[in-house]
Amino acid sequence: MLTFSILPAAASAQEVLTTATPDVLVRSLDPVLAQKEKTRGLKIVGAKELATINSYGDKLAATVNLAVNFHFGSAELTPQAQRLLDNVGKALQSSELATYRFVIGGHTDATGADGDNLQLSRARAASATQYLVSHYKIAPQRLVVRAFGETALLFPDSPEDGRNRRVEISTLK
Repeated sequence: MLTFSILPAAASAQEVLTTATPDVLVRSLDPVLAQKEKTRGLKIVGAKELATINSYGDKLAATVNLAVNFHFGSAELTPQAQRLLDNVGKALQSSELATYRFVIGGHTDATGADGDNLQLSRARAASATQYLVSHYKIAPQRLVVRAFGETALLFPDSPEDGRNRRVEISTLK
């Protein structure tokens, strides 16, 4: 008897997820599983481990962009944002991710002043981090808050595009 298992694919780092199950988040943030998703069906000869380094010098192994919504000009989480972070919290509690540390990065679009956007992105990343710590008992030392403001737009050709406003979760190497 043959049994087939359909596993949800990991999220692409360019996607901004409005919803995601804990399983998809685990598959996207676990560096081993995320790398398998990237190279499924391909044989990479002589390739070193792929990693990205952000502007803070953090070496990142996997990244997920989430459409964590906030009230305009505020770091107050919306109910939709809380539901999305609930799935993040469950994923971070999983045995697959229990040994990893994560960067919680706040991003804005290019509307407004650079300094204001940087401050707002820091407050939003801190708000998401506090939610995970208080509601899911994620150890604070596993989460690193980073503010990017408008410096790392996902859609640089559309700097005011709302999809640039996001919380990015990355697994630290």
